[in-house]
Amino acid sequence: MIDYWLHLTPTMKMFVGIGAVSSTVLTLQMVLAMFGGDMDGLDVDIPDAGEGGASGILSIRTIGAFFTGFGWSGAAMLQAGYGTGAATFVGIVVGSIFMALIFYLMTYLHSLRQEGTINYANAVGKIGSVYLPVPPHRKGIGQIEVLVQGRLKIVQAITDNDKKIGNRVAVRVTELVDTQTILVEPLENESPKES
Repeated sequence: MIDYWLHLTPTMKMFVGIGAVSSTVLTLQMVLAMFGGDMDGLDVDIPDAGEGGASGILSIRTIGAFFTGFGWSGAAMLQAGYGTGAATFVGIVVGSIFMALIFYLMTYLHSLRQEGTINYANAVGKIGSVYLPVPPHRKGIGQIEVLVQGRLKIVQAITDNDKKIGNRVAVRVTELVDTQTILVEPLENESPKES
C-alpha cells in the first residue's frame, strides 16, 4: 500500500487522499447514525439552504458524499489518462450528483420520521368499522378500526345510539371523548344529504 502511494503523482495523491478521507468520514457518519450515534453537532448549516441538522444541504453527510464522488471519480479520470482539468470537472459533476442523492435520501428519511404519539382528534369525521361491538347509550366500551394519521388503528369507542352496534358495521367518528376514546354513530343513522 505504501509502495502504491509513493508511486502516485501529486495530483493523483490529492484525488485519492480526498476520496479516502471523505469516504472514511461518510462511512463513520452513516455507521454512527445506524447505531444511534450523533455527529450532527459537526454539521455546518447555512440559513435557508436546507432543513438543517442531519438533512441540511451542507451537512457532514452531504459534504462527505460530494468529496467522495469528487475524489474517486477524479482519480479514475487520471488513471484513465485524462488531464487534471478533465478530472476536476468530472469530479465536480460526480460529487454534485452524490451530494444531491444523499441530500434527497436524508430529506426523504427525515420526512418519514413521525412523532409516536397518536392524536385521536384526527379521527373525527372519519369512517371506520366496528371491531368489537359498541354497547348502546354509552353503557360500555367497544372498539373500531379507523385510519388515524395514516395508520390503521383499533380505538376504544362509545355511542349514543339506541341499539348496540355490531361487528363490521360502518361508523362515523363524531367526537373525541377523552384522549383514547371516541364517540361514533352508525352510518345508517346519518340523514341523506339533499342534492
